[in-house]
Amino acid sequence: MNPPRPAAAEGSTHPAPARPLPGAEPPQRGARAAFDREIEQLEALRHEAHTDLASTLPNRRHFLGRLDTTLADPGAAGAALLIVRVLHPDGLPRRPEAVHRVVATIAGVLGAYPRHVPGAFAGRLNESDFGLCLPASGVADETAATLLRALRALPAAGSGAVELVIGGVDGLFDESVGSALAAADQALAHAEAAGPSCIEIHRAGELDEAPLGERAWRARIDEALAGNRASLGEFPVQDRDGCLIHLECPLRVQLDVGGPFREARRWLAMASRGRLLPRVDLAALELALLAIARDGRPRCVHVSAASLLGAGFVGDVAQRLASSPAARGRLWLEVADGTTLARLLPRLREAGAAWRRHGVRLGIEHAGASMPSLARLAGIGLDHVKIEARFVRGAEAEPTVRAFAGGLVALVHSLGLQVIAEGVDDERDLAALWSLGFDGATGPAITARAAGSAAQTMSPS
Repeated sequence: MNPPRPAAAEGSTHPAPARPLPGAEPPQRGARAAFDREIEQLEALRHEAHTDLASTLPNRRHFLGRLDTTLADPGAAGAALLIVRVLHPDGLPRRPEAVHRVVATIAGVLGAYPRHVPGAFAGRLNESDFGLCLPASGVADETAATLLRALRALPAAGSGAVELVIGGVDGLFDESVGSALAAADQALAHAEAAGPSCIEIHRAGELDEAPLGERAWRARIDEALAGNRASLGEFPVQDRDGCLIHLECPLRVQLDVGGPFREARRWLAMASRGRLLPRVDLAALELALLAIARDGRPRCVHVSAASLLGAGFVGDVAQRLASSPAARGRLWLEVADGTTLARLLPRLREAGAAWRRHGVRLGIEHAGASMPSLARLAGIGLDHVKIEARFVRGAEAEPTVRAFAGGLVALVHSLGLQVIAEGVDDERDLAALWSLGFDGATGPAITARAAGSAAQTMSPS
């Protein structure tokens, strides 16, 4: 550091340089600096709330929340779940540095997968178990073998240092987190029975759809859309007073005439491969506009990144909005946060300008993983942000989760947007989120509350 310059002596003809007064910094620069500090603090809170500090991997709650999101992703083509188990953890050396070395070694090997395999993620499930989710089917056996070799090649977890087994389940598709974990645990039990360094991979239950090629899938989806064999689901989004903000309306498609209407997770990946997403999104939009005209209730549908980036899609939507004046102020459209969001910002600004003239409310869903990503949403014509369930689950019981959720509310509100919590499944969490200032919420807790209110309204006095 440079030493301080002495003040000028009294009567000097060279006065000391003027020092800037506090607050004399240009307002825009000062506001930006404060905003950047807020972003940094929120990133630190997110890390603390969702990280196992000993391993630096995501903690169990965050890992399972992301697994839930992955398994429910309608665009996913399948997944695999591997669990690395340390056998006899009580037998590890009691020296803290030895335990830390083993944990760090396993975490380092597992943590390499998300860096090199897009969509993969790892986490620490408990003292002895570490999880790895792979965003594809058919690779669990090979990955588990590679993983075990890598771990045993490192001194801290190698032969004689610690005993490991790996169990897992491959071909996960449209499964719950509970069933995926149960299948992986069963595989782990078989691996443990076989002894140290054993691997057991089970296959998820066979899909009830017969295997089809890409061309056949495209034909089925195309015929369903052309034949108007599609419908919307309806899940309430409410404010703290129980008033309806809008209905979330995912599209369902009847793949076979007379058959059930399938949720998007059954067919959306193949629609994406067949480049049918603009048609899918326009079908959902048209159904929502018809439903709004019928009963006046506000509805929200998803718009894919592929559709938004496609030529003519913004204009196609605007044309349909112009011919549906009854939907003014009652239609919400959402785009998912993710790796393509930065690329979407110019098109989102264009869409916002075109669609808001017709009263559309435009927002981002599945947000919360990146504070810089949220910060970029300022001034592009959005109305709301929906925070992914894994970032708010546990808000009542976990102070760090609550602090992070509160920081998210402050950030999103500072951008002039509403903030809505997704997938809230616990009444206590819901109460905590209301106290933090969330403007709305959706999920099982809200659905149950809405059903209870409807039953009370219908019951005789």
